[in-house]
Amino acid sequence: MKVLTEARPHLIEKSAIALGFFDGVHPGHQVVIGKAVEEARRLGVQSGVVTFRDHPRALTRGAHPLLLTDIDQRLDLFKKLGVDVTLVLTFSEDLCRLSPREYVEKFLVNSMGAKSISVGHNHHFGRDREGDPDVLRKFGEELDFCVHVAPMVYVGEIEVSSSRIRESIVDGNMARARSLLSRSYAVGGVVVRGDGRGRQIGFPTANVKLRDYQLVPRTGVYAGRVHIGADEVCDAVINVGYRPTFKAAGSEADPLVEAYLFDFDRDIYDASCTVEFVEYIRPEKKFDGIDSLITQIKVDATASRDVLAKIKVEAGDEKNSPEESSPMPA
Repeated sequence: MKVLTEARPHLIEKSAIALGFFDGVHPGHQVVIGKAVEEARRLGVQSGVVTFRDHPRALTRGAHPLLLTDIDQRLDLFKKLGVDVTLVLTFSEDLCRLSPREYVEKFLVNSMGAKSISVGHNHHFGRDREGDPDVLRKFGEELDFCVHVAPMVYVGEIEVSSSRIRESIVDGNMARARSLLSRSYAVGGVVVRGDGRGRQIGFPTANVKLRDYQLVPRTGVYAGRVHIGADEVCDAVINVGYRPTFKAAGSEADPLVEAYLFDFDRDIYDASCTVEFVEYIRPEKKFDGIDSLITQIKVDATASRDVLAKIKVEAGDEKNSPEESSPMPA
């Protein structure tokens, strides 16, 4: 997939594009992007996504929201969905002042050569969010592109949305988050040196410095996996919190993410990794001493192995069952 970061005239001769920020790239987003890919095949043109590097609210409201996926994760997911080219825009003051028509003409028509544009049912664009799907349809009639508006998507009776997924993650409800995302929730970062306490007690951990503005699940212990680089995946038990057994209350500003990787004993400092949260096991707590902590880590590791084994079996069953998410009329 080609990634473009600067809009200029005639970047793409003709394309079918999906338009949106797509935080999480959840099933609702996948319907929008999938329609662009389908249209590209029908029209014999390139499939594309037009998105933003940072969330527009970082500029319009002065505070960067915590995200389900950073730009690298989103680009990787776009590629897996079959997108040919993505235009990543920087949401600036100048862009913010563009009228809906100016935005469509400059970026979608003149730069991307859009002949088909797919959006979600609640998509807004342009100055003060004045543009919506109806406005886009009107522009399409004038500027020679067709518009496809994706309906709401449900998993069971629950509407899929980024905000609902965030709520699930903050609550530690990783099963619901996984169902709404169509995959386990994961954060990315780099393995950094800790104080070595895990190794001293026989459970060496990978301490992960996360990328900026990623949503971290509620504090506690999780069953999960750690993806090291592009190819290696290790089952793990993961702690999110402040390590109260070793640290005084309030001594850490942000929660730490550390993972004990099963059957793994190799230094991976400075390695890029992705931490995948599969299921919440228990809340974080302070232990009276090292012995009680070691006992609990063993219990947590066993619980994590059991959870991951169960998930693998369920994943095998799901491959043979109908897709649970479904679009509903908006």
